Amino acid sequence: MINTSACELADKIIAEFKDDPRNKVFVSADALVASACEETGMKVKGAELAKVIDNYLSGDLDDKSVSIYDGAVAICGYVARSCFGDNPDDDLDYEIDWIQEDDGTYTAEVRPS
Repeated sequence: MINTSACELADKIIAEFKDDPRNKVFVSADALVASACEETGMKVKGAELAKVIDNYLSGDLDDKSVSIYDGAVAICGYVARSCFGDNPDDDLDYEIDWIQEDDGTYTAEVRPS
C-alpha cells in the first residue's frame, strides 16, 4: 500500500474546492490520520484517531491524545485557510463538525466561522 502524504491529500481537497466552491469542505479520515502521523511523528491508526476524537468530544483528552488531535486538525486549518481565506499563511477562524462514519472513523466538515 502506498501512503499518501497529508500535503498531497490536502492539495486534492483544495483543488476540488476550487473547481466547485461551496461553504464547506470535507477532510477524510485518511487525510486526518496522515496529518496526525506527520505532525506527531507517531504511527496513528484510524481507530486510534477515532477514539481520540471521541475523547475530545466528551472533553477527556490526555497529553498524548491532545498531540494526536492537534496533529489531525492541522490539515483542517491548512485546508480552511487555502479554501476560505485570501492567503494560506494568514489566520482564519473556522469550525469543525465531526461526522462519524459507519466504520467508526471520522470525517471533518470544515467551514469558515
